Amino acid sequence: MRRRSRAPLLEERLTALAAAVESAEGVVPPARLLPAREVLERAGARSALAPGVTVAALLGATGSGKSSLFNALVGEPLAAVHARRPTTTRPLAAVWDAPGAGAAGLLDWLEVPDRRLRPADPRLSGLVLLDLPDIDSTRVENRAVAARLAERVDALVWVLDPQKYADAVVHEEYLRPLREHATVSVVVLNQADRLPADQLPGVLAHLGRVLADDGMAGVEVLTTSARTGVGVPELRARLARLAEEGRAARDRLEADVRTVAGALRDATGGRAAAPDPGTLVAACASAAGVREVVTAVERSSRRRAGRHVGWPPLRWLGRLRPDPLRRLHLETAAGASSLPAPTPVQAAGVRTGVHDLAWTATEGMAEPWRAAVTQRVEDRVPVLVDALDTAVAGTDLGAEHRPRWWRLWSALGILLFATALAGAAWLGALALMGYLRLPEPQTPMAGPLPWPTALLLGGLAAGLLLAVAGRLLARVGARRAARRARGRLSSAVEDTVRRVMVEPLSEDLDRYGQFSAAVELAAR
Repeated sequence: MRRRSRAPLLEERLTALAAAVESAEGVVPPARLLPAREVLERAGARSALAPGVTVAALLGATGSGKSSLFNALVGEPLAAVHARRPTTTRPLAAVWDAPGAGAAGLLDWLEVPDRRLRPADPRLSGLVLLDLPDIDSTRVENRAVAARLAERVDALVWVLDPQKYADAVVHEEYLRPLREHATVSVVVLNQADRLPADQLPGVLAHLGRVLADDGMAGVEVLTTSARTGVGVPELRARLARLAEEGRAARDRLEADVRTVAGALRDATGGRAAAPDPGTLVAACASAAGVREVVTAVERSSRRRAGRHVGWPPLRWLGRLRPDPLRRLHLETAAGASSLPAPTPVQAAGVRTGVHDLAWTATEGMAEPWRAAVTQRVEDRVPVLVDALDTAVAGTDLGAEHRPRWWRLWSALGILLFATALAGAAWLGALALMGYLRLPEPQTPMAGPLPWPTALLLGGLAAGLLLAVAGRLLARVGARRAARRARGRLSSAVEDTVRRVMVEPLSEDLDRYGQFSAAVELAAR
């Protein structure tokens, strides 16, 4: 049998809510985070004040008989009651303070200066009962006081009358938004003596349906009459149990946390996908000029090889052609390159790749997270372009690498050319002796050819063949160098994309996941 998960404690909910607020900073609008911040501040203050005191407040609309019921619960007329107009303009507190409970500091925090200390009553020890101004008062300041204290007290006693028990102000502005607070709420149908006995069950049944529509189907409903005293002992006993249990403050704060966390749930959504930078890397490689650099590496390698493996008399011609890498300032892995700026098409490809990367990774995220994360990714495009140029300029393209066979080919070419020169010099000496009619020495033969001729022709033929073979090998080596450069450049571009785009995006996705998990824990 699967075990039911344990409900989180208040401290766990508060920690989760604080983490959610911190994660949402700069993404979720401040106005939407304000209620959560206020709950966190309120929870910190209330937890430090009078943990042994339970504050219950009577709330209701004009004419509901709150003050009369307050006097009946207290046992004497502390609150002023007039027949024509409501008179509660400031909150009044009746205090059954337990020894060492410290209700005074709590009432200071609640900003309730008007207090009446009640005689000791073991059943009500630690209870503070407030009579608040009407929630629909014609005076704005009265309504503000009632609304402020409705957010801070531990238990809520909603006093309704038979004529206006379905009043929209009570249900739409208070009970419905506080539907998570059913465990610390009591609904009282006051002035029940005004109803005929046969109509009371029907009114209570209708009130139950209205409360169910508010989301408070489980709230406790009592019937009272301040004039006759009916139901007053039961309500006093209910308040006494709240004070004795001592959980109302924690339950109220838990309900507050669930309420504000529930309001943040629409800022969460499905799991974000892992970023796939493949398309963006290809676009960045094009914009960074990787193809042009690879072509320059191949041509530079062939040029440098020609200076070593070409026919010695013609090697100097290679110096007349500029080095493609030097022209791009890429002969060494340092400094800035002279690569041309990305074309409009290439720049558009980078922007499209960045947008696609963010939009795909954030699919399933809720607003405003998706818009915020996508915008933050797109704002890093200029940084990415600069980083790509730096990455290309800082990549070791192997331009200084000289294969060993180049030195061998160079030595052999010089040797063969020197052989041809020796044969030519020998033949020149023989011709000069013949011109001066000097006796010619006998010339040794190399098969059918004299040695000087063999040296000249053999050195030239072998040298030219060696140069042609060297050129062919140089082309193969240049292609290999180009492939190596392409691999290094591709890795540099991919690393840059991951550092500038993917890693910050992944951090935002992790942050969103932490926010969603924290909201779910706080709202559970």
